[in-house]
Amino acid sequence: MQWNDWPPNDPALMPGYEAWRAGEFDEAWRFFERASAGQPDQADIWRGLGNVAWSRREFPLALVHFDAALRLAPWNPMHWGNLGLVRRDLDQPQAAIAAFRVAVGLDPEYAPALNEWANVLFDMGRYAEALPMYDASLAIDATRAVVYHNKGVCLRELGRLPEALRHFEAALALEPGYRYALEELQRLGMGRKDARERVRT
Repeated sequence: MQWNDWPPNDPALMPGYEAWRAGEFDEAWRFFERASAGQPDQADIWRGLGNVAWSRREFPLALVHFDAALRLAPWNPMHWGNLGLVRRDLDQPQAAIAAFRVAVGLDPEYAPALNEWANVLFDMGRYAEALPMYDASLAIDATRAVVYHNKGVCLRELGRLPEALRHFEAALALEPGYRYALEELQRLGMGRKDARERVRT
């Protein structure tokens, strides 16, 4: 599974997911609540409710719904990944890592879980352990600006500034307006042109 595997198995649920992705959280919530009344055994409905709650930063509520999705489809690594994500946001790093470990055990190619696992290690200050997890995620899917950015921040913390700059530039090559990489370059006192000159040396 990859980042683009988010669409639900049932196409009838797509309007709810599209509303969520468009930031129309109230509409998405109402959609999934109505759907849950008629299909309470549909994991993607509870995942949808969890997504909306997570986007609203209602993490305890998101946990309830991600748990419900997981109970219905425990073989799906995305549900374990979502569980890990919300555990991270609830400041439960060991529980988050345990969930990501299961996700990767179910699908060793599940790049989002590897990236998020690395993020938890980063949060814990375990930068040297996080770095190979970012590498593993990029080896599976090298199209995500966020992972290049995350690895760049990790490299910066390890004092490897030229490599960090190359990764911020890689993120911006994929998404020229990627705000977080631009902010990192500004934080380091250089614009994009300065960074390109620096990484050539």
